[in-house]
Amino acid sequence: MKKLLSGLFASMMFLVACGEEGENAGAENGSDNNNSSSNVAAENEDNNSSNDSENNTANEENETAEADREDWPETLRFADTGVEGMEELQREFGPFKETLEDVLDIEVEFFAVTDRIIGATALEYDQVDMLLAGPSEYVQINNTVPESYPFVGIERSEYHAAFIVHEDSEYETLDDIVGTSIAMKDAGSTSGHIGPSSILIEEGYDLDNDFDIQLLDSVRIEAFKNHEVDVLATGIKDYYEMVEEDGEGHYRLLHEGPPLPNDAFVASPELPEDFVEEVQTLMLENQEDILDSILVTGENDKYIEAGFVSAEDADYDSMRRAYETLGLDFE
Repeated sequence: MKKLLSGLFASMMFLVACGEEGENAGAENGSDNNNSSSNVAAENEDNNSSNDSENNTANEENETAEADREDWPETLRFADTGVEGMEELQREFGPFKETLEDVLDIEVEFFAVTDRIIGATALEYDQVDMLLAGPSEYVQINNTVPESYPFVGIERSEYHAAFIVHEDSEYETLDDIVGTSIAMKDAGSTSGHIGPSSILIEEGYDLDNDFDIQLLDSVRIEAFKNHEVDVLATGIKDYYEMVEEDGEGHYRLLHEGPPLPNDAFVASPELPEDFVEEVQTLMLENQEDILDSILVTGENDKYIEAGFVSAEDADYDSMRRAYETLGLDFE
């Protein structure tokens, strides 16, 4: 009987002990679960707080960016100093306009001019925002509107002046053409007047006394082919076009000059500087598409194999020196 009571007592004590351990374990598990839930909640709060902070920062940055762009134009007015009239501008640069609108995400509007003087006047009176001009045209424009500046240059392949003679002529050097008649383009043309004239001056010749220089503009090549003048001074690409048209054996390069400054996209001083910087960046990044759109019309073959580069006013100091050397007015 004593053994039976002892066994029952031992069993009860064992059950009590197990119950206490279970309660302790349950309490510990409950505590752990509560702590885990608290940690998750805290982490969620931190994440939400972090997301809110990031969203607020992004919103503030967007608001700041929008505020910074409040003075940016909604339309960019474009002109080319070498294209006369709206119809011609649309024909030569229509695809360029569409591509530029896509690249800049802004409307581009054409402004027709008849020459560099009208282009400079339009820039001066805030009728145009961006001009495409040759290097000679740019120095004239900048003289009229000193705060205007180039921001993208078009670096052209083989852009320099050359002296061309007939294959059967006796002329071999520049010395040989002293006393001859030379056909050039119009006054102020970079490759057809300023360039070749500068070469002759730098070589020590007197333009007035050593040569009979005739500014024949669009008929210069025909006059040379017809032997109405002895020498043709023009851009090197005219020589290649003549050879392509008439074949080898008719004309010969007598002298080639150094590379000429780039054509330039010129910004109005009325445009915000940060806007021009953005346009410059986008044009340089998308130059292949933009140049393709300029070439696709077949009217701007001078830009074949060209490329965009950053431009600044100092790039055109050589043109200013040439003007001064020639005694030409910037007007």
